[in-house]
Amino acid sequence: MGATFELAIIDQRATDLLPEERQLIESWAPSRQCEFVTGRMCARRALDLLGVGASGLLPDADGIPQWPEGTVGSISHCRGVAMAMVAKSVDCRLLGLDLEKTNRLSAGAIKQVLHPIEAIFTGGDQLKASILFSLKEAFYKAQFPKWHAVGNFSDLALEVDLTKGTAKIREMDARFSSELMRLRFCFRIVDDYVLSLSWM
Repeated sequence: MGATFELAIIDQRATDLLPEERQLIESWAPSRQCEFVTGRMCARRALDLLGVGASGLLPDADGIPQWPEGTVGSISHCRGVAMAMVAKSVDCRLLGLDLEKTNRLSAGAIKQVLHPIEAIFTGGDQLKASILFSLKEAFYKAQFPKWHAVGNFSDLALEVDLTKGTAKIREMDARFSSELMRLRFCFRIVDDYVLSLSWM
């Protein structure tokens, strides 16, 4: 898949926004503004690397960035880090990117993340549950711009290969298009973060 990727530390001094974007976030808390600014900065840099100029990446009614025609993309941020990935839509139809800390899920949160058939894989392990959580976030980000399907984490069961850093769908609720069974997944652990990607 031909794609470009940018990552940046969230910087309170970052101001790389167009006026119409800045209007959207004026009432937000400073920390959320910084996340938004740095995420958009990463997205624009990734688009530049792809050879696509970007004006304002304004959100649609669902809050999803409106990517330039002929491209797909995804933005994620978590605890001080923001990133974006973009690709040309002729190479990639769906794209979901997610970044999560591996040490944040409580025992109660782990139960909410899991499909019943994933419980044996995780065995209550926080790292394994965090991988599933991040992969499922990437899944939802990839499918939502096209199908706008809303679901719970327990609506999706993934089979994870820890050695290869990949996953595949084992079971999926009927509310999701069967076409999504073709989604591909990969993940990497970097320090105490897990980075996940879902694409088609």
